[in-house]
Amino acid sequence: MSKWLKAFVLFLLSFVLQTTVADWISMFGVAPDFVIIFVVAVAIKRGPASGCFWGFLAGFAQDVYAPVEWLGAHAISMTLIGFLVGQLEERFLTLNFPTKVGVLGLAFFVCDMVYFFFTGLEGEAVTNLFLKETLPECAYTLFVGGLVFYLSMGKPAKHAK
Repeated sequence: MSKWLKAFVLFLLSFVLQTTVADWISMFGVAPDFVIIFVVAVAIKRGPASGCFWGFLAGFAQDVYAPVEWLGAHAISMTLIGFLVGQLEERFLTLNFPTKVGVLGLAFFVCDMVYFFFTGLEGEAVTNLFLKETLPECAYTLFVGGLVFYLSMGKPAKHAK
């Protein structure tokens, strides 16, 4: 299967998981963000250009799907995350498992802050959303994303003597 077809199938899978399964596995109104896990994983694996492309596509799909008035806010924030995470991977060559999970957490926070900025939310509303939604969703996303990263890494190759 080609790289682009595989990425497209994973994109569709992440979007379907986000729109269906996330509601089923939510706890106390908090669900993991499968779409940002996908964008971060693609950016880590394929670099900033692919991260931008898939981030824009994922964000645009969220903008179209979600009933919001700020068309483009998700697209901008996810594109930025795809680019920045892709740059991290290029700069540091390879990221180990704990670093990938940390990058996912940082990307989640940056994505939400950029989204809040472009939607024009005021300081008190941002603080309230940050404490009640961003922090719990980030923790859940880190847990699920950590599982995804761990399972996708596979077994380390054994070196012949």
